[in-house]
Amino acid sequence: MDYGYILLRHIVQQVFGNLGAAARITILPIFLGYAISGLIFYALLGPIFFEIAQQQVAGIEPANPFGTGAEAAAFVGRVFLAFALCLPVLLIFYGWAAVGWHRYVLLDESATGIAARWNGAQIKSYVGAVLRMFLMLFLAGLILGFIVGVILSIAPSNGLAQALTIAMNIAFTWISARIGLVLPSAALSNYMKLGESWAATAPVSGSIMLPIIVIPIGFTILFSVVGFVPVVGIVLIVVLVWLQTLMNLALLTTLYGNLIEGRQLN
Repeated sequence: MDYGYILLRHIVQQVFGNLGAAARITILPIFLGYAISGLIFYALLGPIFFEIAQQQVAGIEPANPFGTGAEAAAFVGRVFLAFALCLPVLLIFYGWAAVGWHRYVLLDESATGIAARWNGAQIKSYVGAVLRMFLMLFLAGLILGFIVGVILSIAPSNGLAQALTIAMNIAFTWISARIGLVLPSAALSNYMKLGESWAATAPVSGSIMLPIIVIPIGFTILFSVVGFVPVVGIVLIVVLVWLQTLMNLALLTTLYGNLIEGRQLN
């Protein structure tokens, strides 16, 4: 049977066969990360947009939030500060959830109470691995962007531009999967270089195309469907985002278990 199909089936079984444990491990850290980030954005930008909302309710034409001159610079500075403060928060709390999931699957380490165990050293290594991956993907983006720019300058076309955008997204996901074994490796305190992950996934480099294409397409369809459901659709979208995050984590966990630890796929 094709490795890509077996891999996809194992990912689905890993997630939906452990939803209770996944909820205990990941929901609280992810919620806290978004909640703290939301408070940061509200503290820095909330008063500005609250004033605009009040003006709209009063029938007054809202002032330009960017202002002019020094006001514009101050607004942009607040936006950058908000992102600069939120990024490490999101990385740390996502790392807490992700490390918990990898260790649950690969080490059978269960959650303590309502959240994953706090493994500080492993979370630090995980965040470092994420940043290493980001740098590599940034460089890949520059190269791919240059190639796409050259192609479109020779043959400008909206259809071709859309096709190349889809191809770039697939390429990014494929590269992420190829170098992504550094993440579960960091969760297990086993340092791995990006090149080592690339080499380890070389034998299945073609087969992993199936899950990295099917999973995003499947969730895109589901997002489109639930988007038409009022009120409840918002809750369903949050659930779907969580499930897609678990599926992405399960992909890397499964590849690591199979290619590095030699575990058999069901």
